[in-house]
Amino acid sequence: MAPLSLFRFTGKIGRLPYASASLAALFSQHLVIAGIARGMGAPVNLDAWFALLPYRALATLSHVSLWFGPSLQRPAAMLDHASTAVLLTALAYVLIVAWVLVALAFRRAADAGVSEWVAAYAIAPVVQIPVIFFLCVAPPRNREDHGLTADSAAATQANWISVAQGVLAGVGLTVFAVAVGALVFGTYGYGMFVAMPFVVGATTAYFANRQVDIGASRTVGLVVWATFLSGVALVATALEGAVCIILAAPLGIPVAIVGGMMGRAIALRNRRPAQTLSAVALLPLIFALEAVLPPMTAFDTVETMTVDAPPGRVWDAIVHMARIDAPLALPFRLGVAYPLGGEIVGEGVGAVRRGEFSTGTAIEQVTEWVADRKLAFTVVNDVPAMRELSPYAHVHAPHVIGYFRTTLTSFELVALSDGRTEIIERTSHQLRLDPVFYWLPLARLIVHENNARVLDHVKRQAEQAQR
Repeated sequence: MAPLSLFRFTGKIGRLPYASASLAALFSQHLVIAGIARGMGAPVNLDAWFALLPYRALATLSHVSLWFGPSLQRPAAMLDHASTAVLLTALAYVLIVAWVLVALAFRRAADAGVSEWVAAYAIAPVVQIPVIFFLCVAPPRNREDHGLTADSAAATQANWISVAQGVLAGVGLTVFAVAVGALVFGTYGYGMFVAMPFVVGATTAYFANRQVDIGASRTVGLVVWATFLSGVALVATALEGAVCIILAAPLGIPVAIVGGMMGRAIALRNRRPAQTLSAVALLPLIFALEAVLPPMTAFDTVETMTVDAPPGRVWDAIVHMARIDAPLALPFRLGVAYPLGGEIVGEGVGAVRRGEFSTGTAIEQVTEWVADRKLAFTVVNDVPAMRELSPYAHVHAPHVIGYFRTTLTSFELVALSDGRTEIIERTSHQLRLDPVFYWLPLARLIVHENNARVLDHVKRQAEQAQR
């Protein structure tokens, strides 16, 4: 089988070639991810969860903070570009495999005489396993196709009613899926950011091409346009803010285009719109699975800074932190929560710290207090991770609270021989967004900018007091 044929949505494929190609693609994810983890010195557990959800394994390792973030041996003023590259490469590979699985399932469904919409289920974790097994054993069967063949002359006279139907179907399905996924199931995972754009792209392209084949390039353009309008609709209905949609677009648009390729291919073979409901039903199914098996990634960071002041001055700057008035980095100007200052009520272990952020006040409790040496506190009540950019005062987007949070922060002061002080700031965080390969680098960027803002302020305050 030629490599490029693995990505085609044309023709048919028999049981044996399908079984060998699809199973090889499916389990190659396990091999690649296990190989990356072992190369980093943190082998994964080869258990049932790894078999079902291999793409989560890298980000849920106990050693994740050791190789997905800065350490004392690496510069603390920049992200670890190597680990970010590993995450994004793993994400690209998983998405390529998903494309291959869908294309193969489409051609096998055509050979087996079943609805090609079943191919959408081949990208869904857990669900894909019984679907692939079914397609491996389903016997070939001739079926009369009721679709259209490509006609370049007709494509120039495209049925604009069908095109409009495609756009409206895509926009409507997006609003429905986000409302169900976010408000009913409270999930922001693979289903929301991968499966949903794929199904929306497929549905848009199918309806646009079911009367007249508008061509591959026009289909891609229409899917992108429908995706843009879907984002506008989410903002208009107060289901999302503009920044979150922009952040998700680099992941969602390519997936939607692949879905559009499948949707057009189905329209060229079959014009029965009722069968599109089977693909739409996939989304609540994935949302329900993710609600039962929610993503959770814990990661740590370490930042260091040298201050031209003794530990006592630095300690006072941390414990009695003045209001931070430094210029805002780009993420903060877009609405991401940023620190404004902090106030400790009392002294010693058990004291309460009020962390002032742009989105509210975090209540923190001191767990370690060694004057002039170490201060640590846990977050008792966190603040929203961001303020959505929206024309509405309130946006119905649950992900701003609890899906990205800080659990622990500590400052350790090390006296240097020349009278200066080294600050070591450690933070621990939880991320409940999937695919984590995509969201973890963004989360780390935000944490870095947040910590850098605090450390720069402490440095300035301590050095000014020293003069």
